[in-house]
Amino acid sequence: MSEFRRKRIYYTKAQVTTGLYTEGKEWMFINGEEYIGQYHRYTTEEVFSEPNFVKDKSRILIPYIPPIGNQDTIKIGGVPFDASKNFVYDQIKEVKFKKSLTPNDVVVEPVEKDFKRGYMERYFAHKINDKIVIELDKDNFSNIGKDGGLDKNLWEKIKIRWKVSGPEYDQRDKKSGILKESGIIDTNRRTTAIISEKYPHMMDVLIDLSKFSQ
Repeated sequence: MSEFRRKRIYYTKAQVTTGLYTEGKEWMFINGEEYIGQYHRYTTEEVFSEPNFVKDKSRILIPYIPPIGNQDTIKIGGVPFDASKNFVYDQIKEVKFKKSLTPNDVVVEPVEKDFKRGYMERYFAHKINDKIVIELDKDNFSNIGKDGGLDKNLWEKIKIRWKVSGPEYDQRDKKSGILKESGIIDTNRRTTAIISEKYPHMMDVLIDLSKFSQ
């Protein structure tokens, strides 16, 4: 995620605490630069510079880490952090958040009712600030954010409707060109294009556009 981009496009007033101020030793930018000034916080645990969000100006803030030489051993959540290494935001975030096992990719086959209605639900988890996308079953998908499930601060939920029955390609009226019936491949191509605008790495997962089709 860009250091200028929030997790969501829109937040209500109740989800934002604005006009906060730090005199230092509290927040820093991803590049390690200490931040002094006004900032704001979201219920999603995101913290950004400026009293309110300003596009292309407000930058994400992370907990302050003293510069090298100020202390020999820095601990975050009780875990030693080697300050001699280059600062990496993901490294700090993963130490802060609870540990959770990553389930293996799960292939869930459609059932008879899916073929009858024409589509199935497919469930995925996208690791924030990474290229990892895994397919899950409904139970593991529902458990994201719960004890024993994937950490909701590290994984985003993605659910898509995947066409599994019908003609292979769109069926259109020969004279008017009006769509008469959506095709499996054309529909899933549209779905993939839309979801890939936000999650480009889904293109690497949704390669077989006729997968599971009957």
